[in-house]
Order: sequence, then C-alpha cells, then structure tokens
Amino acid sequence: MTLSTINSNPPSAAELHIQAVRGFNRFYTRRIGVLDPYLGSGLSLTEVRVLYELAHRDQPTATELGHDLGLDAGYVSRILRRFETKNWLARVPSPADARQSLLALTNVGRQAFAPLQQKSRDEAAALLAPLADSDRHQLIDAMGRVQRLLDPASPKGQTLVALLRDPQPGDMGRVIQQHGEIYAREYGWNAEFEALVANIVAQFVRQHQPGW
Repeated sequence: MTLSTINSNPPSAAELHIQAVRGFNRFYTRRIGVLDPYLGSGLSLTEVRVLYELAHRDQPTATELGHDLGLDAGYVSRILRRFETKNWLARVPSPADARQSLLALTNVGRQAFAPLQQKSRDEAAALLAPLADSDRHQLIDAMGRVQRLLDPASPKGQTLVALLRDPQPGDMGRVIQQHGEIYAREYGWNAEFEALVANIVAQFVRQHQPGW
C-alpha cells in the first residue's frame, strides 16, 4: 500500500472529532486572548492562574497548587519565587508539616491582582455583550455541558450555572404568594406577614434599579 493510497482514505469519525476539538481550541484561545500577554499584564496565563488561586484560597501550599492545577512542582516553585521577588507573596511555616509553607498574597500582591481580575471580568462582559439574551443562555448552557462531560467527577463539573433575568409581570406576585404559603405552613404566620412581604416587594418594584 502506497502513501498516496493511505492518504486517500477518508478520515474516521474519531479523526474528525479530534480535528473538531483542536479547531475549537485554536478558535477559543485566540478569541479570549490567551495567545497575547495575558490581560496585558506581562504575565503568562499560568502565572495569572496561580495568582488567582492565591487570592481565593486560604493559605494553600505549593504542593496543593501544583496538584490542583496539574503543574510540575518545579514550575510552580519558579512562579512563586518570581512572585516573592515582586513582594507579592508571603510564606509561613505549616504547623502540620514543617517541610511545607503556607502561602498568602501580601497587600502588594492583592493590589497587583485586583486590576487583572477586573479586566478579566470586563473581557468576559465584552465577549457576551453582542449576544442576545437567548444566545447567552445557550452559550452558558453549552459551556456547562462541556465542563460536565469532560470532568463529571469535579465539583465544578457538576455545577449548574444559573442566569438571572429581569423581573417579569407576575413574578413579584408569586414571590408574595410563596412567602405567604410557606411561612403559614411552616411557622403558622398569618396574613399580616404576607402584607409585610407585599409592602417590601412594592417598594422594591417602585425603586428597582436594573443596573444593580
């Protein structure tokens, strides 16, 4: 069998699936700016991710970060040393294991991270802005489905994303009704409580600020 004969065979379904995944990866990494200096920070995507974890965890160890992010221990160590030279990172000995250090961002580190987090939010908002509300729901549902299919055992993979819409006519009436029924059933409260809820809801509707 010649090479030309092999190349003439149509690709299998598995090969087409692999091509589709790789094509989507190329599209999405370009779309979210992963190929550029990430968030215009001069940091790599991995460095920003480590910075994010440090900002949102309570004194993790380097071992925990490497394990959870799937990173080589030496790579994590180099990133952390770079953060230390910038005075972004503080270490304290772990009381449970003297060989480990507990990590935390310094005030300087948090000040460095804050604009990156805001820019990330702004870029996500810009990505969604051109989409109609129905398209946003479809996109978020599709992202959640991808996450659950690829990592069903992960708590994040099992998380369902809920999107809040603006109140529609009749919604607030149901809020009052549900409060009245549930609190009457569970606590024996009478219609005076329902009237209180109705007054609070009325104030909310009159003073509603969609921007918040």
